[in-house]
Amino acid sequence: MNKKLFGTDGIRSRAGDFPLNAAAIVAIGQAIGERLGGDLLVGQDTRVSSPWIFRLLKEGIERTPATMHDAGVIPTPGVALLVKTIGYSGGIMISASHNPFEDNGVKVFSADGTKLSDAAEAEIEQRVFSLLDAGVDDQRDEVPQSPVTGTNTTGFPERYSKLLESHLRAGQWLRGLRIVLDCANGAMSVVAPVLLERLGATLNVIHSTPSGKNINAGCGAVHMESLTDAMKDRTADFGVAFDGDGDRALFISGSGRRIDGDAVLLLMARRMRPSAVVGTSMTNYALEQMLKKERILLTRVDVGDRFIFEEMRRGNNAGSMLGGEPSGHIIFPDFGLSGDGLLTALKVAEAIVDAKASLDELCHDWVPSPHLLKGVRVEKKVPLEQLPAVQSKIALIDRALTGRGRIVVRYSGTEPLLRVMIESDDAARNEQFMDELIATIRASLS
Repeated sequence: MNKKLFGTDGIRSRAGDFPLNAAAIVAIGQAIGERLGGDLLVGQDTRVSSPWIFRLLKEGIERTPATMHDAGVIPTPGVALLVKTIGYSGGIMISASHNPFEDNGVKVFSADGTKLSDAAEAEIEQRVFSLLDAGVDDQRDEVPQSPVTGTNTTGFPERYSKLLESHLRAGQWLRGLRIVLDCANGAMSVVAPVLLERLGATLNVIHSTPSGKNINAGCGAVHMESLTDAMKDRTADFGVAFDGDGDRALFISGSGRRIDGDAVLLLMARRMRPSAVVGTSMTNYALEQMLKKERILLTRVDVGDRFIFEEMRRGNNAGSMLGGEPSGHIIFPDFGLSGDGLLTALKVAEAIVDAKASLDELCHDWVPSPHLLKGVRVEKKVPLEQLPAVQSKIALIDRALTGRGRIVVRYSGTEPLLRVMIESDDAARNEQFMDELIATIRASLS
């Protein structure tokens, strides 16, 4: 039995398969309840498996002194923020973020709204395996196919949106702004349209009717084509797409240009003048060069907003640091917890209103280095150091890109993929190197 449950963003797998089969979920709930105790706030996204996982977690938590509070369908950043501000002893979010509906996951938050430390995760893992019988990892459970909607009557989404509002100006300051909103048929469907309309924006809302099986399906931040199509009539000021659990946001400008997380970081860095910007190994080379011209340092960490947050918290001026990823996870110092797609959308809208300029104008000089990213599906995540031919090819490409770009090869923390990223000043060369490296990877793993 694999003794590792937590990846870079909680526990994640296909719903019904270990570690998200029934016996394991109950054990996970019990281990979390024992470790965190007290009152736990539990939210979920709109996957058909989320209510089933919720009931099993509850069964496990009820075996402990902890008490479970149902936040209903709510974005992940909403759980994190409410845990911190209301004073819960911890929180749980049932979600697989940007993954397809067949997958699901369990994200766990400490009392301060941050993701658990490695040590706390290890304790929970150890306790889970002590509770499980041999062979449980071979069990496959059928997930009930009950209809799912985005309806939430718990009041927690409204409390979350009010907290966001409290960090912005009062009144309908978005009046006159036209926004296309892609909610990915996910957790933002219950929050984002209500808040943005209350602030005065004129909305065209798409993909906000969850069925349990349409979350992230051809929509949202992982499928920007849908939002791009909706923006083609050029009548909106900008479009924004969230992912299934609402912790990331990507944008389309009025002219139809895609504005990713790196472009947002540049825009916000110029506006906020942070002491530093924290990016990842996937942050575009061009952002590093442009921030240097602004006399702002870019620090790189491993992929994952938890690593960005940890670096921001370590900084000497943590309260004035900004962090984020190209995928749209942006961490602002306002709350300093995790990526929040709705807060990011509000900050971008605020920049447009204050500057009396379009998103195109605010990002006019953003020109990313030609960037190529591909994933190779793998049966097993063989350590790269055990693949000498791959290591040799990576070293060869790295030498060729010295002073002109970068190569990053890493396993996904949430999917069975080996990701390859190459960026430089020559798109054709990127393609050539990518083809050569992927061929080497496939030959080495075959």
